[in-house]
Amino acid sequence: MKITVITASFNAERTIEQTISSVLSQDYKNLEYIIIDGKSNDGTVEIIKKYADADKRLVWISEPDTGLYNALNKGVRLASGDYIEILGADDALADSKVISRVVKEIENTTDIFSGQEIGVDEYTHRQHIVNDNHMARNKKVYDSGMGGMIGHAGMFVKRDILLKYPFDESYRIVADYKFFLQCYYDETIRFQYSDVIVAFFSLSGISSSNIDCIKENSRVYRELNLGFDAYCIDTNKSIIKRNIKKILCKLKFFSIFLTIYAPIKKYIKKHFLWEKHHCSNPICRWCER
Repeated sequence: MKITVITASFNAERTIEQTISSVLSQDYKNLEYIIIDGKSNDGTVEIIKKYADADKRLVWISEPDTGLYNALNKGVRLASGDYIEILGADDALADSKVISRVVKEIENTTDIFSGQEIGVDEYTHRQHIVNDNHMARNKKVYDSGMGGMIGHAGMFVKRDILLKYPFDESYRIVADYKFFLQCYYDETIRFQYSDVIVAFFSLSGISSSNIDCIKENSRVYRELNLGFDAYCIDTNKSIIKRNIKKILCKLKFFSIFLTIYAPIKKYIKKHFLWEKHHCSNPICRWCER
């Protein structure tokens, strides 16, 4: 089985070496790594070229693009792998054996393999599992929680699925979520879920902005004719919390509540509740090496 990892980059000199190193240090041999750079004007290209000269599995281009999803669609068209995993230029694979573990788990009939990803805060270097895929394993539970994304960096997708549902380039933030929903409600596509930790996901990216995501999520739900409310996505199993959210949504108070409460809640979690990041990758800014 051939695996392709795709990274889109633009002015990522501070983070991309960690990303590249985590991919090229994999012990799985049948690996292709594609980097689509958006004509960076910092030191990104020099870092990419250094690794590409030393490892022919890394293929790259640097040219202007119209955004993240335009770059990713270019990468998909270039890819030759059976499955494709997309890794951000500020993210990293969890360790050197991740792809080997995933390949061993993937079943013959699987179209999309979904593992877990851990979010890491850039300032506190604390981490926790984000976009937990347990919510999506039962459609009735998923629908009752009114949606939610699974970890995109934890997904290994057959190339023909990404060609069938290319990323919608009219979106700035959540085209990957739209892609997931298109696949999730396509009865011909088979998901396989796993608890294997695939990647570390930086929580500093644009997709981590609650209000901007909610606006684009609302548009996705309208376009796909889903009866979800972007303000009421709830992956928490607590019935009490879910009902409180629904009441606040009906009263049109949830957006106000989110603006005030969410930053306080996030601060407490990031500084006191999440665990300290740790990994075995050769280069890691969160471990300071």
